[in-house]
Amino acid sequence: METKTSLTGKAHHYVPTPFPESRAFPWDELLEPTQRGLYELLSWLEAACGWSLGEGEARNEHLSTSLLISGPRGAGKTTVLLSALQALRDWRAFLGLKPGGRLEAEASESVASGPQAMRRDLCTTLERIEGRVVWLEPLDLEPVPPGANLLATLLVRVRAALDAPQDDTSSRGGHGRWSSSILEESAEEAWGKLDHLIRDASFMWEDSASTTDTRARAEQQIKAAEIYANFQQRFAAAMENVAKTLSLPRFGTARGEQVILVLPIDNVDRSIEHLHNIVKLTRMVASPRLWFVLAAGHQEFQLFMERSFQKELILSGQAGIGALGQDETLSIARRQSATTLRRALPPSYRINLGPVDPYKAWDFRPLGVDAEDGAQTLGHLLEQLRLPCSPTREKPRVLASFADLINLAPRLSDTVKTTYRMATRDGQDAPLRKVILTPAGKLALHLPARTLQDLWHAARRELWSTPASSAEACVSDGERTIRVVTEMLRNAIDESDLPAWASQQLNNRILRYDEKGLIFLDLTGKPVRRSKRTTLSDVLEWPRRGRPGDAASKTEEPLLLSELHLRHFHDVVLMLSDLDREGSSVPLPGNVAGWFMLLHDALMLFEPPRVLNLDVTPFEMSPELVVTLHELWVDAAPHEPLVQVECWWSLPSWKTFVEFAIFTAQWKAFLKRTADGYFKVDNMKDSRMKVGAHHRFIQAAWVENICSVAGRKLGGWDWGDARSRGVESVLLEQERASALEPYEQRVRDTVAKLVEDIRRYSVGSDRLWTARVWLQNALPLLVLPEFAPVPALSELLRWQSGEAGENEAWDELVAYWEDHGPRLTRLREQMVRAAVGRSGASEALRRHLGRDGGLGTGLYYDWLDTVVRTWFRVMDQEGDHLELGALRRVSPVQDVQADASHGH
Repeated sequence: METKTSLTGKAHHYVPTPFPESRAFPWDELLEPTQRGLYELLSWLEAACGWSLGEGEARNEHLSTSLLISGPRGAGKTTVLLSALQALRDWRAFLGLKPGGRLEAEASESVASGPQAMRRDLCTTLERIEGRVVWLEPLDLEPVPPGANLLATLLVRVRAALDAPQDDTSSRGGHGRWSSSILEESAEEAWGKLDHLIRDASFMWEDSASTTDTRARAEQQIKAAEIYANFQQRFAAAMENVAKTLSLPRFGTARGEQVILVLPIDNVDRSIEHLHNIVKLTRMVASPRLWFVLAAGHQEFQLFMERSFQKELILSGQAGIGALGQDETLSIARRQSATTLRRALPPSYRINLGPVDPYKAWDFRPLGVDAEDGAQTLGHLLEQLRLPCSPTREKPRVLASFADLINLAPRLSDTVKTTYRMATRDGQDAPLRKVILTPAGKLALHLPARTLQDLWHAARRELWSTPASSAEACVSDGERTIRVVTEMLRNAIDESDLPAWASQQLNNRILRYDEKGLIFLDLTGKPVRRSKRTTLSDVLEWPRRGRPGDAASKTEEPLLLSELHLRHFHDVVLMLSDLDREGSSVPLPGNVAGWFMLLHDALMLFEPPRVLNLDVTPFEMSPELVVTLHELWVDAAPHEPLVQVECWWSLPSWKTFVEFAIFTAQWKAFLKRTADGYFKVDNMKDSRMKVGAHHRFIQAAWVENICSVAGRKLGGWDWGDARSRGVESVLLEQERASALEPYEQRVRDTVAKLVEDIRRYSVGSDRLWTARVWLQNALPLLVLPEFAPVPALSELLRWQSGEAGENEAWDELVAYWEDHGPRLTRLREQMVRAAVGRSGASEALRRHLGRDGGLGTGLYYDWLDTVVRTWFRVMDQEGDHLELGALRRVSPVQDVQADASHGH
């Protein structure tokens, strides 16, 4: 339904009006995927016109004359067919040219690219095929009854093209209507051949087995066989006559240029019987004068073909019995389907209509909406949809509109924003995008054209619905957003290829309503988990303590290798587990995952949050962006002595996906900024001090990035400049060591400011409270050998006592670490055990011992205990690193007293 406004003063009212499901559009009004599909189709028709040149001489090749326009529901397949007809009727009007005009030449043809280049090439293509394509009446298979004679349906449409008045007015021809006796005789001959073929089609298409009379059935079979023996030759000859007859009024001669006939067939994938019969029909009537343009979803097309062959095997009694036989039957049907489609529709004969680019979807504005109605882009509408607000939550509100969950640009500082855009641009010549979409936003807005239009109208409907009272305005605004997101999520689930159990679980068990009729997410049992997707960006290897030739290098050390891995974050993949069957899971399609994450974040902003079982957020949502890897040789563990221990750098257990999106975006910009040679070190030549300086910088930047997201601004990581002791000062300073210590003190100041904000503004289990938990439990572990192999790196937590004096907030944090030393020790031990348990050696040992039916469980835990004891013996040679003095130690050779004064 289109939206119209009724303007009474400043009041806006939503009034629904009918709008067509599909219609033709001029070139400039088509979305980019539809433009590309139409461009390919018309280019194919130009090639088909060139193929059809000649006198129709006999050819020795077997011709495939079908094209498949594929795409999901609402991708614009029907729009391509309708727009193609409009382009063929009047290509100048279709391209927006004046009558008799030509496309304005580009300043330089080499400069034109993208839509402009396609428009220029399309002008040439349409001019070449003007008058040479006869577009038959489209065939929509959805309303066609079962058992319809598709061959007769085709022939009737060809005959209708002969019967139609020849009102061609192109400049290339111009005889107009049938006027001369020669034309009338030619038309009569072609019409007669077609009429004869139509009568014969009933014998070939009808099922003679339905006749009970044996003699009549035999006569029909013989008649059908006689007709089919020369049907293809007679059909080809008839098409030649039709093409010549239709060419005469256009070009004034039956020689030279010839027309081709095109039959568009829509909704091919709506019926198994029709789909298979259409494929058979295209093979039966193959002719260079007749082309078929099929519109269907490729996956459904393939699946229905498989089901059709499977049905034939079952009816013929050739299907297998039992589970093994059924698998064999499906395998045969799949091979038969693939072979048939490859012959009828080779891969190069398929035109795929993809979804709209999410960044272009942000700027989408539907056609047909009056300017006086304030037609706005989708992005503007999403900025007006409000998120729920609560008086008990933090102020000011940083996540106020639905767009804040999709567009990261307001959350990033100018320097970070520019660097991130450079890191994610498609090419050097590509323009920088204005908006920066979150991973959830990219997935959610990756929509087919019709679904994108549905989203725009849904947002407009909610914005212009009757406003609530002022007392309920805040909650009502949030509910409007929830209604839009829930509607889009349910549509995405229903139109996805999820198995039945997955869609049922999402719709009925995860998406639920409470007693007030309000939607909430029930994640009890952790049905949704995150599958992490990262790739390696850079590696820093720690040089050995001894150089070649030194005595120290000849000693056998259990710790063989230590490396720091920097990783790139990629797309989000959510896994849905079957709550009724253990071990059964399926990845959520991108569109479903995107809307699920947006709904999750929006519901988390209510007070109280409308998401049950928050265990889905901490571990599953956090990607491993930085990992410290160690190789440990454990002589006392003979089963698996070589253990690779990966210690993941931790993040706060944020409760929304958007918080992780902000952090990963800022970290991606940081990796881009430091990619120009800063981390290029040679472990064979560079000293441990130089490698350690790089590590200290990464560690300090990691903590500062966390503080920026955990703080009240939610993002806005400020890199500063050469004078502000920020990230830029370290990168720009030639003597990097001299800039590193001031930068670390800046990070400590930032941590202290965050502690102060937590103490002053934190309310309940909010984002600041989550930051406090991380500062208390994870930050002191981040400077230990598991993450920082060189003890000097613990200087990150040592307040420089002559620069800022005492800091009450920092004192409070240090006091907590002192009071909870035993607890931090146990957290460290648990962290190491978890890292060893994730190792490949642990997995291999569990798999080997699991063959004993659980009898080897004790052996596995003995191995695990041995590795953990060896780890701490190797890493804690200089004492317990969890002692406060060890946390504040400046270097491994300097003995610093662990009194309170050293912490400030």
